[in-house]
Amino acid sequence: MACEASLDDQIGEALLIGVVRHEVMSVAAEMHAAPPALPEARPISNCQDQKLVEQLAKTIKVIGDRLDQDKSFNDMIDGLVKVADKRSFWELVEKVFTDGQINWGRIIVLFYSVGKLSGKMVLARFPTIVSDILILSLDYFRRNLLEWIRRMGGWINSISSLAHYSFERDFGSSSSLISLSSGVLFISGVLLGGFIVWRLNRCA
Repeated sequence: MACEASLDDQIGEALLIGVVRHEVMSVAAEMHAAPPALPEARPISNCQDQKLVEQLAKTIKVIGDRLDQDKSFNDMIDGLVKVADKRSFWELVEKVFTDGQINWGRIIVLFYSVGKLSGKMVLARFPTIVSDILILSLDYFRRNLLEWIRRMGGWINSISSLAHYSFERDFGSSSSLISLSSGVLFISGVLLGGFIVWRLNRCA
């Protein structure tokens, strides 16, 4: 169990740091500025686990692309940037987990939102707060989400759940976080998930 929990911790760390790094690097490149220093994720040497991280990163991108099309989401992130301190993160957590319920979709939404918030902080020229937000996010993940992930059987079990994830079911059409159309299903997750599981079994 300890080994599984450690692996789930490592995968979560790699995902969260990867999302933040991608958003921050993209914004810094657009601004022709040096990106803020970020911690490095522990390397994942196992081929199957690395493939899982890559699949989950693709899933986060699919969900992120949907979120980026939503005005309420972007307004919410812009509002949090105005706080420009650690309270931004805690306000974000409150919006994602407003009723205290945890599920795979909300975890992925939180990860992407942290990345987006970090990128916006760089854009608003508050790069020093990015590292603080990332450290807070990793700590929150370990304290509040990791045990739930372990109980659900680990990150590998997230793929099928995310394939059927609906924003409206979790946040409602009038939510301040998201207001996408009814019944949005991530069918691409089914396709990508099925492909990656097949590849995982063949990975040497």
